[in-house]
Amino acid sequence: MRKFTLPLVAVVAFGLLLSDNAFSDELSERAAIADEVVTLFGGEQFSRLEALGAEYRTSKSRTSSGLWQLTLFYSGVSAAFDAKRKEREFWRKAERSAKKWVADFPNSAAAHLAYATMLINHGWSIRGSGYANTVEPLNWKPFHDYVEQARVHLEKYKNVASSDPYWYELVAVIARVQNWPEAEFSKLMSEGLQREPLFYQTYFAAIDYYTPKWGGSAVAIEKFARDALRRTESTEGFGMYARVYWYASQVQFGERLFSESLVNWPAMKIGIDDVLKKYPDNWNINNFAKFACLSRDKAKTAELIARMEGAPIMEVWRTPSIFKRCKALAANSKPAPNVAAQPIAHRGG
Repeated sequence: MRKFTLPLVAVVAFGLLLSDNAFSDELSERAAIADEVVTLFGGEQFSRLEALGAEYRTSKSRTSSGLWQLTLFYSGVSAAFDAKRKEREFWRKAERSAKKWVADFPNSAAAHLAYATMLINHGWSIRGSGYANTVEPLNWKPFHDYVEQARVHLEKYKNVASSDPYWYELVAVIARVQNWPEAEFSKLMSEGLQREPLFYQTYFAAIDYYTPKWGGSAVAIEKFARDALRRTESTEGFGMYARVYWYASQVQFGERLFSESLVNWPAMKIGIDDVLKKYPDNWNINNFAKFACLSRDKAKTAELIARMEGAPIMEVWRTPSIFKRCKALAANSKPAPNVAAQPIAHRGG
């Protein structure tokens, strides 16, 4: 039985949940961007939202871990339409504000994408986040009606809104909910990734579609991960392969990534190195150290734990006992040669 989480279009990738303890610079930056967007939307400061969204879109700026700041902008947009809220007045005001943004900036990608996000999250507020068999029968129709309204709006304003890669992420969310055929979904992804091959969230939305809990399979995920690698190797190395499986572990496999998926650890290990060459952030290092431990690669676990700064980040390790076990594994390590990732692709330029 499927379980659905809220909000549907909030960013999950790369652990956007924040710590109860002191934040790392990465997590503080993520929170600050999303919170600013929520505040600006609450005050209907649409001109400032337009400027902020345009800056992130055109500059393709990243956080210290490599996450697009544009992703965090839309995380804030989604948070402004809190799908846990049930009050009619909340949604009346949210819809009124979203329509005003569109009316004030009719040629704005961000405005139309915000309006579609509002519709989707409103639908989820009615449906709820539980298993399908816990949903009240009368709630299914309004849920699907709101999702369909979002689809129609996004298609109607595609010429304006698809200049922003978030358009493809949102339509992928809709495709998953509406059970689009794989051929139709694949066409959507190919178009989006051809237009912007480095927007991580498009890849992650595809992984959501291909997960077993949504009717996909480990085989489908691995096939897509290899395609992601081929698309981006010239600029990302094997980094996208590592990032795709990082996300897959969050939404499907958890700590069973190396027993239930078809991830190729030698390829992921090369991808880890490629990510850290560009983004040697402590958040990345902590997460990759845990993956190395889960793969039982003692040498890589030892190398990455040694690179960690300060105390382990508990959002990554979850409990002190897990980190302690991984540290013990690393203590028994011996230097080992890298194994080429020939089953995936050659490293050629």
